[in-house]
Amino acid sequence: MAALTIRRRAGASGAGPARRATAAGFRFGLPLRGAVLALSALYFLVPLLASGRFALEGARGTWTLSAVRALAHDGALWSSLLLSVEIALGAAAITLALLSPTSVWVNLRLPRLRRVLEGLTLVPLVVPVVVVVLGLYGAFPPAFVTSPALLALEYVVLAMPYSYRVIDGAVQSLDLHTLTDAGRTLGGGWVQTFFRVLLPQLRTSLMSAAFITIAYCLGEFAMASLLGFTTFPVQLFQIGTEQIDEATAVSVFALLLVFLLLATLSLLGGKRRVARGSIVAGGDGTAAEPPRPARAGRS
Repeated sequence: MAALTIRRRAGASGAGPARRATAAGFRFGLPLRGAVLALSALYFLVPLLASGRFALEGARGTWTLSAVRALAHDGALWSSLLLSVEIALGAAAITLALLSPTSVWVNLRLPRLRRVLEGLTLVPLVVPVVVVVLGLYGAFPPAFVTSPALLALEYVVLAMPYSYRVIDGAVQSLDLHTLTDAGRTLGGGWVQTFFRVLLPQLRTSLMSAAFITIAYCLGEFAMASLLGFTTFPVQLFQIGTEQIDEATAVSVFALLLVFLLLATLSLLGGKRRVARGSIVAGGDGTAAEPPRPARAGRS
């Protein structure tokens, strides 16, 4: 008993300096994080406010909504935006359907090929877009090259270096063998285990990969222009060659839309993490206390 008491006192005395150091680091870390967040906000907001002022400023310092009204009645702009959204949604669906089962299968059954697959997904970063377009014209008939489906497939490949790593990182964080064995033990097949056990654990990462693909599709210009598609970036470039204030207004609108999508994704991910924490803690948000060891009887 005396040895146990001395050991407890030694542990308690050693925990004091560690707690004080942690508290000091927390106090000094708050101003630093606040300064970083403030600089990041200025880096984002100052160009956005300057662009919005340029788009709304008329002659002799007056304010006008002529650029915004002109965009509201521009049918070509809205048709190009609709085309870009359709291509982006198709590319996001193909990305999730292709990469999520592939990453799960490789990490579960073929872990030695994981490095090879990571290297293959980096190939689109080193191949120029012009080379890809020339290869498409040489490999496919002209009727298929002019189809938006081909552009969606190409966007899947071009966004793969980013979307694959988001999904693969989440898959590696799961205990795949335990989850799949539990699903198989409960009578579920591979398809049921994948959709009812694994996919709910990957929901946030799948949303992130889909958002990355959609953002890439909505902002890509080179391939769409070379293939002759009038997507949203191509139409924005054409507007900018004639009406720079209208193009600036559209750019501000696109930036605000992307910011809202990012904020929504962050909120959804945060709510899911809080829900997981409450489940692990015990349902009411309080941490569950570990079981105390039974006291030994007196000898």
